[in-house]
Amino acid sequence: MYPYTQNTGNLTNLIQSIGSNGVPDKFTTKELPVWGYKSSNDRAIVGVLKFIGFLDQSGSPTELWRQARTKPEQATATGVRTGYKSLFQTFPDAERKDSESLTNFFKAKTDVGDAAIKMMVATFKALAQFGDFESSKGVVEKKPQTDNAYTPPPVQPPVVTTPMLSNSGMAVNLNIELSLPPDETGKVYDAFFKSMKKHLIDVKTDTD
Repeated sequence: MYPYTQNTGNLTNLIQSIGSNGVPDKFTTKELPVWGYKSSNDRAIVGVLKFIGFLDQSGSPTELWRQARTKPEQATATGVRTGYKSLFQTFPDAERKDSESLTNFFKAKTDVGDAAIKMMVATFKALAQFGDFESSKGVVEKKPQTDNAYTPPPVQPPVVTTPMLSNSGMAVNLNIELSLPPDETGKVYDAFFKSMKKHLIDVKTDTD
C-alpha cells in the first residue's frame, strides 16, 4: 500500500522545516500540532515519513531524518528511491514521469479507488518535485580503464636443446629451461641467446 496525504504542501513544508527544529525522541501525530500542523488531514504525513524512511515504525527519527536537517532535498530523494523501489524499477526516471504513467502504475499495484490513486500520485509528485535526485544518486565506483591498455602476454621460459658428443661418440641432448623477466624491448632475450650460442653451441667438444 502506497501512502498519501491530501495536504502535499504541508508534507514538503514539514520536511523543509526539519532543520529548524530539534530531533524529537518520537515524531507521531501528537507532534504535528506542536510543529504547526493542526488539521486532521495532516496526520497522514507521519505515514508518508515512515514510508520514505525518515521515521522507523515506532516513530523514532532515523539517520535520514538527521540528514534532512542540512540537506532536506537530497534526503527526500534518497528516501523516495528506497520507499518507492518498485516504481523506480519500473521507471528508472520515475521522478519525471507524468500523472498518467504514475496513475497506471498505482492502479496496477493497489486495489483502492480512483480518489485514493489520485492522492497517491499527488503525494509522489510532491516528493519528486521537492527532492534533489541528481545529487542523491549513489557514487559509482570507477573501475580502472584497462580496455585500451596493452597487457603483454605471459612469457614462457625458453627451452634450449643442444646436442653434445660424449667420449663414446654418442649424441647427448641437453634441455635447459630458464625463467627470464619480461622485457618489452627484447634486449634481455638477445643477450641470453647470444650467450647460449657462445657457451653451448660454438664451444668445441673435447673428444680426446
